[in-house]
Amino acid sequence: MVAVTPMDPSPLGEAPRSGWSIALRGVHRERAGVSILRDIDLDVAPGTIVALVGPSGCGASTLLRVASGVERADAGTVIVEGRTGAAAPRIAEVRDRTPVARFGRVRAAISAAARHAGDDDPRAETDRLLDVVGLDPADKSVRRLSHGDRQRWALARALAARPQALVLDDALAALHTTARAETRDRLVRELRDRGVTTLWATRDTAEAAAVADHLVLMDEGRIVAAGRPDEVYARIADAAVAEVLGPVSAVPGIVEGLTVEVWGQELPLAESAHDGHCEVVVRPENVLLVGADSPGVDGVVEDSTFLGSVRRSTVLTSDGSRVVVEHAPEQRLEDRDTVRLALAIVPATVRPIG
Repeated sequence: MVAVTPMDPSPLGEAPRSGWSIALRGVHRERAGVSILRDIDLDVAPGTIVALVGPSGCGASTLLRVASGVERADAGTVIVEGRTGAAAPRIAEVRDRTPVARFGRVRAAISAAARHAGDDDPRAETDRLLDVVGLDPADKSVRRLSHGDRQRWALARALAARPQALVLDDALAALHTTARAETRDRLVRELRDRGVTTLWATRDTAEAAAVADHLVLMDEGRIVAAGRPDEVYARIADAAVAEVLGPVSAVPGIVEGLTVEVWGQELPLAESAHDGHCEVVVRPENVLLVGADSPGVDGVVEDSTFLGSVRRSTVLTSDGSRVVVEHAPEQRLEDRDTVRLALAIVPATVRPIG
């Protein structure tokens, strides 16, 4: 079930503008003596999409509730469009599950929100938004919708209110993988076209990277990494980042100058490092299955899992490393199969041993 926290619409006749700015300064939140948020500092520029991702219990949902004004921080300040406390405007919110009204139909609820926001043609706007979220049963009672369709309905209703800022807390979680990706892409286009400032929490790291202008990784109530998605993904040597965005593997190498030697290959360094023995941190997509005569390392398959578009296998190499490799699904590997691995020629991330 889905909740939508409505916000005050823009005055009638007001021209569209970029979304609100949001800032959190030293925000701390506790429950039953346990810290849920720890000294959170975050700036969200108007019109940008900030995605938050982390393990269960990382604090992302609480951060969204505090930012939207649903929950109060125990310390620190939340600033929305330059205002704080009771003077700050409330931010529209769509969450995964929450009870809906006992009565009400899909189209009527969305049209009412569009009409209240001053739309010249609420019916046409309702039809357009139903297309955006991919919702067909427009005349059904909201309570009779499936969980996934309630999420679509909640998003359409929130968008109909013309929000300047929006909080999405796993708001696509109930959708099937393909439908989720399609709805996500249409929703992102809508948010960008309107310039809606968006805080988007998700448990899906691929979704977070796909939607974000700015990606925030959280763990144990803290922000452990933040930046453009490509910048954050590049920080695979950071244990906290690897834990959230993994899996990654560490294999032995030797740095010499601007390169690192690993498994008989020389790879360029992503960043300068001291000469000597090191660990090379690699993602599964950069590990290759190669022929017996190619440079690389031999290993034995420990397990292999079919994931649809790829297979993910774990290999115990002859140097004692456990390496995760993603490969084509038609390359079937069985437990105890012997394989040879190499690394793609891409800049390597290294870290000191120990």
